[in-house]
Amino acid sequence: MKNKLKQTMKLTNKLALAGLIAVSSMAAMSHSNVNAASTAAPAQSAATSLSAQKGSTYIKSIYMLASEGKIPGLNAIAGKTKISDVHYKWGIPDVGGDLKGNHYELYNFGMGQGAYGFGINKSGVIYDLRNFGQSIDRTVGVKSLTFASVIKTLGMPKEVRYSGTDKIYVYHPSKLYELKFVGPSKVAKGQVAHIDHINVYAGKANT
Repeated sequence: MKNKLKQTMKLTNKLALAGLIAVSSMAAMSHSNVNAASTAAPAQSAATSLSAQKGSTYIKSIYMLASEGKIPGLNAIAGKTKISDVHYKWGIPDVGGDLKGNHYELYNFGMGQGAYGFGINKSGVIYDLRNFGQSIDRTVGVKSLTFASVIKTLGMPKEVRYSGTDKIYVYHPSKLYELKFVGPSKVAKGQVAHIDHINVYAGKANT
């Protein structure tokens, strides 16, 4: 009974933390003046959130946020925010919480709330922000995007990288940050390559 109670409390706390996430990039933009330590943006109405996570409008908002070192759903700033601020808001990560030095941590909130990753340098500063979106409704959010829709909105990137089975479109919204759209390099015939996740990377902070 005690173990079941602990598991129930843990799930309840996790869902409560997930409720702090704003899945809309518009929410993040409207709170861009909030201190970087405030990593979770307030939630918006479902209708507003969903309408803001489609097509070229969403891609443009991602690009605009990236120029400030941000990703949709967070007020954390790559190269400035400390992972301790995220821990304070969201608790222990699902992956990487026991690692030290330069490492990655992942929060997977489930229940359509999405997943977020953080690259952390040895000083505890986040240099890489990742938004994996959510997999329940792939018609909205990060996973609704395709390489074709990204090119149509932002043009062909000057740099395309490959890592394992991933293809990475790299844009430079500012001198400080790289914006990466990551997806499969190959898909089955007749299928469309959708974006798996986006990164905003501050190279100078990767120490």
